[in-house]
Amino acid sequence: FYILKKVLSGIFLTLAVLLLLVFILAPVAWLIISSVSSQKELLQMPPNWFPWPPDFSRYKQLLFGAGQSGTTLTDFTLRAFRYSLRNSMIIATSVTVLALIFGSMAGYAFARIKLPFGNKLIYVLLVSQMIPVAVLLIPLYITIGKLGMLDKLPTVIILLVSIHLPFVVWMLRGYFQTLPAEMEEAALVDGANRLQVLLKVILPVSLPGLFSAAAYTFMQSWNAFMIPLIFTSSDTARSVTVAIAMFIGRNYTDYSLMCAAGVLASLPPVFLAVFFERYLLSGL
Repeated sequence: FYILKKVLSGIFLTLAVLLLLVFILAPVAWLIISSVSSQKELLQMPPNWFPWPPDFSRYKQLLFGAGQSGTTLTDFTLRAFRYSLRNSMIIATSVTVLALIFGSMAGYAFARIKLPFGNKLIYVLLVSQMIPVAVLLIPLYITIGKLGMLDKLPTVIILLVSIHLPFVVWMLRGYFQTLPAEMEEAALVDGANRLQVLLKVILPVSLPGLFSAAAYTFMQSWNAFMIPLIFTSSDTARSVTVAIAMFIGRNYTDYSLMCAAGVLASLPPVFLAVFFERYLLSGL
């Protein structure tokens, strides 16, 4: 009876994992299939699950080509998409670097320095993450408009840093608290100040935590939609998430082209997770 129970539990667990994988990976698989299918194959019933030969012309069109039939709308959206890839990389990289710089200093201060109301302030940071971004959009838009900073990449970077910084501080504070305090005490006895301790002692042994915080910030900044949508308007300032939405036309939508753009837009976060998997798991 015990062996039967163990076998049944193993089968149930395996089926549950398979169902979870299908639920997670099925949309991704259909995105890839659609990106290499022709428009006719996408509309036929029953669906063609394995298009052959696969059509990679959409990827070539997105990265190097012009719109089909010389349509102005398609040419415009293709140029906007190429600009948006560059913009998203600039935004995500800048937000990640700034969040790590300020987050590491603030996280170390909350973890090691006795601040007035320090234990209460860290929870104030956490509560700030519970405020919906949509609530802040109108006052932020009015303020930034009066400052003449609309449709600029630095504006998007600053806003995303302010949104993600509290969680980065919380993550790094928790990681710094797991480190033995004896290392810092030895450095302080040798005459180092707090900033030197952070830069030369804490950060070199905190790479897993830093990579985890960096991966979280990069992915969230890369996938950001609401802030770039509201605060940018030109094709030279939009992020890739907003540019993909421009492929939906009033009278016609090239779903294969839009899916190919989705695949290209998802590659940087995927590569980041694959290459730094060891650091991510140990840091979390």
